[in-house]
Amino acid sequence: MTAQDVILRLILGGMLGVTGQGIRVIVGLKKLHHQANQEAKTFSDLFAPPLLLVSIFIGFIAGSLAIVGMSESGAALAITKETIITLLASGYAGTDFIEGFIKKYLPESESAAKPVESNVADEQPVMG
Repeated sequence: MTAQDVILRLILGGMLGVTGQGIRVIVGLKKLHHQANQEAKTFSDLFAPPLLLVSIFIGFIAGSLAIVGMSESGAALAITKETIITLLASGYAGTDFIEGFIKKYLPESESAAKPVESNVADEQPVMG
């Protein structure tokens, strides 16, 4: 397997992971819209674009890690419907795992510990 093959696999896994995470984001945005209506706030009061970008990036990482786990050393990876679904699921579920790990084991920064009134970053369901 050449370096080009490895890079292409990582990109394929990452892009399918992003797609799986995108499904999760859609669900999260709907929840956020509902939460904004319940709290009599606007959607933009609760929406955090940087959190969305981090979430998408984590989906890429989850998909890339999944395709590495699926690949046999030197063997060609058959791109079947099952492979695609597995990588989509890795972006969806893998992001939950990675974000849970981050929240549990990494210390919270001071700025995140003191949310501004209009920023409810601790309660963001944007990522699902």
